[in-house]
Amino acid sequence: MPSLRGALALIVCTAIAPHAALRAQAPETDASGTPESTQMAPVTIIGTPDELVRTVGSAHLVDESDLEQFHYGDLNRVLQEVPGLYIREEDGFGLRPNIGLRGANSDRSQKVTLMEDGVLFGPAPYAAPAAYYFPQTLRMVGVEVFKGPAAIQYGPQTIGGAINLLSAPIADEAGGLLSMAAGSDGFGRLHTRYGGPINADWSAQGELVHRRSDGFKELDGGGDTGFDQTEAMVKIGRRLGQGRAELRLGYANETSDETYLGLTESDFRAQPDRRYLASRLDEMTWDWYGIRADIEHPLWGGEARLTAYSHDFERAWLKFNNVRDTDIRNILRNPDTPRNRERLQVVRGDIDSNPDFAGDDLLIGTNDRSMRSSGLQGRFSRSFDSDRLSHRVTTGFLLHSDRIHRDHDENAFDVRDGALVRNDVPTAITADNTGRATALAVYARDEMAWGRLTLTPGLRVEAIRTEFDNRLVGQSNSEDFLVVLPGIGLHFAQTERLAWLAGVHRGFSPPSPSLDSGVEEEDAVNAEFGLRWRSPVGRMEAIGFYSRYSNLTAQCTFSAGCDDTQIGEQTNAGRVRVYGLETAYRHRIAVGQTLFVPVEVSYTFTQGEFREAFESSNPQFGDVEPGFELPYVPEHRLNVQSGLAGLQWEVVASLQYQSEMRDTAGRGPIPAASGSDSFTVLDLAGRYDLTSTVALTARIDNLLDRDYVVARRPFGARPGKPLSAQVGIDWRF
Repeated sequence: MPSLRGALALIVCTAIAPHAALRAQAPETDASGTPESTQMAPVTIIGTPDELVRTVGSAHLVDESDLEQFHYGDLNRVLQEVPGLYIREEDGFGLRPNIGLRGANSDRSQKVTLMEDGVLFGPAPYAAPAAYYFPQTLRMVGVEVFKGPAAIQYGPQTIGGAINLLSAPIADEAGGLLSMAAGSDGFGRLHTRYGGPINADWSAQGELVHRRSDGFKELDGGGDTGFDQTEAMVKIGRRLGQGRAELRLGYANETSDETYLGLTESDFRAQPDRRYLASRLDEMTWDWYGIRADIEHPLWGGEARLTAYSHDFERAWLKFNNVRDTDIRNILRNPDTPRNRERLQVVRGDIDSNPDFAGDDLLIGTNDRSMRSSGLQGRFSRSFDSDRLSHRVTTGFLLHSDRIHRDHDENAFDVRDGALVRNDVPTAITADNTGRATALAVYARDEMAWGRLTLTPGLRVEAIRTEFDNRLVGQSNSEDFLVVLPGIGLHFAQTERLAWLAGVHRGFSPPSPSLDSGVEEEDAVNAEFGLRWRSPVGRMEAIGFYSRYSNLTAQCTFSAGCDDTQIGEQTNAGRVRVYGLETAYRHRIAVGQTLFVPVEVSYTFTQGEFREAFESSNPQFGDVEPGFELPYVPEHRLNVQSGLAGLQWEVVASLQYQSEMRDTAGRGPIPAASGSDSFTVLDLAGRYDLTSTVALTARIDNLLDRDYVVARRPFGARPGKPLSAQVGIDWRF
């Protein structure tokens, strides 16, 4: 396992440090004060469903029963039911989710704090926040989404909010599961887990997930368009007096024949699953290695947890970049001009390249990147009473370091007899740089309850140093940032059924390392106000939100349409206003003694606009005027889930609607052949219990087989997942 010396040193420190905690939940103990199991306390933001109802701030929990309904391996589809959240699909399988919260840009999920069990999992969340790695959703037993003032506990992205994936803890009793499925387009899924106590002091658990598909796109001239993903995780737990310790070791890899190259508008409408010959060589490969150690222990009348972690991520993406003398975006937008028509024929493979003319060279390169993220974090929580107030005080820190090394090259290819052949043009090095970031964050939060009123002030202070070394131009730069992020939330239980909540906090997004000494952090004041209502006819939540940015930022990525010379550059977009409404309703209706009708509805309305003019080389902005709408923010999102369940079976449908999205800032109607389509997609899932431990499962995605554009960035129209089906079996033992 390469590049983990730092993590091993941190684990040694963890073993000798005062025992600390990430969540204020005392372990169950016997009469002597010794824990009854070696299982670590769940590392959650929200806690239990009952705690969710009393949460100060907007929060949503997708629990294990929700995840098991559809067996989605695609986090995009898992998060469909969450209000206030936006998804921009890319490949149809959720290999690289693009997630935004409350108007934050969804490109590569850069503006969301992403965690697994309370620890940042992005390959380089400070130095390069584009999240090219996500843990396997099938390993998870829950997903938490948190917005509002409590988000300041979980940085570095504190404007939109946080997503926390909950992995399966080591079981208190020996047991496991085996889940398998097969389906259309060569789809296959395997998930197995086994664990439990070894003796009174030790426990262990192993888990493996594998997903594959031949892909649903058809490559001109034939070829692979699918993927293979594998992830393995081992957890070892040990009782330490009144506390517990846990060590995790993980490995994951992917090989996917994915491309950024899409289609012209006319080609998409004629055959949306088509792929041009120029993308035949495109392939992403990556490997992820992770190690983590946790210790939790009672301390000073409270609970403490200390966590050390280190992750290494290495990826190489061989992909089509452009045509030498004509930008591929221009070719795809205007395919009928004489020159563009000829270039498009070469891209499709309809004609051979001109051997005496370099202008129609197809530029294909490898974006090779290696990233490391490591850190030490601790949290202490204690509850106590003072006068008429009940307090739950939480304090913590994060010491984090990450880096990214980019090594990008590019070669020229010709089309000859329907094949891509490298020509004699020498290899060009298009990027050779390293970005580093070191951060120290401390925070404190006091949840003060007085009768039916809960008031929660909080504060986060973060110091960040970034460094950038561009070896192509022989220049380097470093920057230092210090931010103070206050926030306060309120929860008032007017009755047993009705509660009001409100909050305001300052949010922040750190700038990435670059040569530009004028970069600024993203800064916004965020507010929310709403209510929660519980009754015999269901649970309802409605929350309005407002964000006033003094400076909105965006980092250039290839997926946004930037070229290699721009990757990592930041745009300062100035003042922006975002506001909206998120609502949710949930109920389970009993029909007689043995039938139930589950109903769940969520809806989000969002408006976002720039408040000042600026010019940017980032393709998603361009020349912006006041009043232009933000890109990648749909005005409407609606999800409805319902079905019928018996004692041994269940059938449930999920209907997802999303309005069209701009891919470039603008005002008025979105121009034709621009942005993503509005769409309505219906998924259907079923389950039948053969025994108490064995169940048959089935699912159909996109039952109505709708064709729709999910993205046009960076190059042309790309489709959502078409009609597909799978059947499987689950065995718990």
